[in-house]
Amino acid sequence: MWNYIKGLIRNGSLLTKFLFGSFVFVAVMTLLAFFGTAGKDSLPFLAIGGFSFFKKYKNRVANYFKNIETVPYWGNKFGRDLCIRLLSEDKFKPYVNKKGRKVRGLEVSESGRWFCIKGQYYPTYLVYDYNGATGDITMIDGTQVRAGDWRFDSILIGGLMEYLNADRTLRLDNAYHTMISTGDCARAFKRIYQGNYQNLATADWDEFRYRWEKELSEIEVRNMNAQNSRDHAKALRNKRIADEALHSRVLMDEEIHEIAYAIDQNLIKNISEWFKMEAFKDDMCICNGVKLLKNLGYPANKVGVQFLFDCLKDIQKPYFEEAVAVLEKYPHDELVARIESNVETAHATGDVLWGAGLIYLSKRIGYEISLAKEMNEAEPMLQVQSFTRS
Repeated sequence: MWNYIKGLIRNGSLLTKFLFGSFVFVAVMTLLAFFGTAGKDSLPFLAIGGFSFFKKYKNRVANYFKNIETVPYWGNKFGRDLCIRLLSEDKFKPYVNKKGRKVRGLEVSESGRWFCIKGQYYPTYLVYDYNGATGDITMIDGTQVRAGDWRFDSILIGGLMEYLNADRTLRLDNAYHTMISTGDCARAFKRIYQGNYQNLATADWDEFRYRWEKELSEIEVRNMNAQNSRDHAKALRNKRIADEALHSRVLMDEEIHEIAYAIDQNLIKNISEWFKMEAFKDDMCICNGVKLLKNLGYPANKVGVQFLFDCLKDIQKPYFEEAVAVLEKYPHDELVARIESNVETAHATGDVLWGAGLIYLSKRIGYEISLAKEMNEAEPMLQVQSFTRS
């Protein structure tokens, strides 16, 4: 609730409503005083004048209130009560840009699900693009929302562009770059969206965004003519183009198959540098790396084994389950040795989330991690020692 109230205060909604209410109160009191002196004969004329004024300016007032919504656009879709509940589950902190400076007016949630601009909250993965020139924010369903007057704040704009990674383009390759239209966004959204908006509000937005971007890629390929489509497939057999595509946009299954084929045929060599978490633009692109290793199969995918273990550091990520599924295919003895090695690293660094991911994998293959086994065996002894001391 508090996050929502803070939004109302920061975006001016409460102040505007207070001033508007004060104006109405003063106007009514003035009219009542006038009625007392001029008599009731003036009431019909005042009513007609008031109605004409309201009819003339009601749209301006309504639009003004609409432009300062606490949750623009999606708030109307999800409903206020649900938005309040979702926001209450998160904590927000100022966004720090790449230069290490806090961007005034821009906050991000600890979960990464929301960002906030001067009291207005936006679901991160349900926003496609921000146009700094026009101040329009485009949602993944193609709807464009005009932002507030903060669009003239160059520092805030820079921070927002950086946070949304607006320089990341959804493109097929250098030769056949096509700009994504709002119509493409709408079509992709319609194909993957099922159910009502209340279900979307509580869905896994990471996974939803991944499926949306994958659908966009398919739309782009279908928009190609036959010759360009064939040339596009051949282009992915080039290491430089495949490298860029793998790390910068969500790939279709057919495209991943094409890259895997090129690797298998030795057309693309020396790909160890591909499988580093920091090489990928975002979580959605990391899914590409996991899928490619799945396509390559064992033992060819041993080149990315540590990358797959790094994918276990957060069970909430969209690539977690598939990384586990790929690792399950490794020989048991080799996988156990890798698990134990990574458990030691996770334990030494205090990475609890990674430890949870490693335990999950070990249970899937029916193995008990030695460190966990030692702790379980030591626990009864500790209880006995504690009892004897008392």
